[in-house]
Amino acid sequence: MYEQCECRDKKRIQKILQSSNITADFQRKTFGNFLDWSGDQRHQELHQKAYTYAKDFEEIRHREEGHSLGLVGASGSGKSHVAFAVANNLMVKKGIRVLYFNFVNGFKEMFSRYDAGSADVQRIREGLQSVEVLLIDDILKGKPDEKKGYPEISKAVYDEMYGLIEYRHFNHKPTIWTSEYYYELIPALGEATASRLFEMSKGNLGKALYTPEEMTAGEIGKLNYRLRGL
Repeated sequence: MYEQCECRDKKRIQKILQSSNITADFQRKTFGNFLDWSGDQRHQELHQKAYTYAKDFEEIRHREEGHSLGLVGASGSGKSHVAFAVANNLMVKKGIRVLYFNFVNGFKEMFSRYDAGSADVQRIREGLQSVEVLLIDDILKGKPDEKKGYPEISKAVYDEMYGLIEYRHFNHKPTIWTSEYYYELIPALGEATASRLFEMSKGNLGKALYTPEEMTAGEIGKLNYRLRGL
């Protein structure tokens, strides 16, 4: 009987992994293989916030606010790694369904379905709204506007993000999200969407951003593991 239950659990977890949209490579991202190569306290904060969130998820998920996890940091700071580590932990150890959505490619895919009919788009939209845990990676990724300092998004993306975050906010749906931007999310996504993201992640926000002094001193790149040794 025990072997039958164990077999059913393995099949269920395998099904969860297959439906997550997370590739096999990223399913191997764990807390154990996260390299704190810099020794920078900000990297440690990212890891600790994410680890604590995964460990205490069953209690955190029921909060009216602070049920989600936000990871903001410079390119290459490890925010996506620990976000996937959380997702993999929830799926494999807790049997929780997670859906991965890349901010750039995900919306491109959604909008490419517009010609196929509204039912096709609505199915994608409802999947993002209703999944137990949604992982949105690289919010606002793109080339920054020279004057504004952050990328501009289309009205279609602006509207879809508002609808998605509003739904998950008011229905207390845990959301893991990452971005290279923090305060810039307010003018870029709109105050309504950004403030909901921040409220959802209250107490669960890890940051690995440059200080103004570092930017002035031209130290951009020191948090980026892809540039180490260069």
